[in-house]
Amino acid sequence: MNEGPRPAPAADANSVVDWARALALGIRDTARDMLDAGRDEARDAYNEYWRRYDAKTKLRSERRRRQR
Repeated sequence: MNEGPRPAPAADANSVVDWARALALGIRDTARDMLDAGRDEARDAYNEYWRRYDAKTKLRSERRRRQR
């Protein structure tokens, strides 16, 4: 009467593989989105730095021209 554990049907094995694949692909997509967002923010920060630098140097150079 005690036949022991039954082997898992093939459909269950495929569903586990499908679940693992979906999980891995979801992690990959999330990581890709995070990297893209990070690059965008870094690019914006870099451009903002140069805008501020240009504004400072232009103001200083204009002051120097006026003093001469």
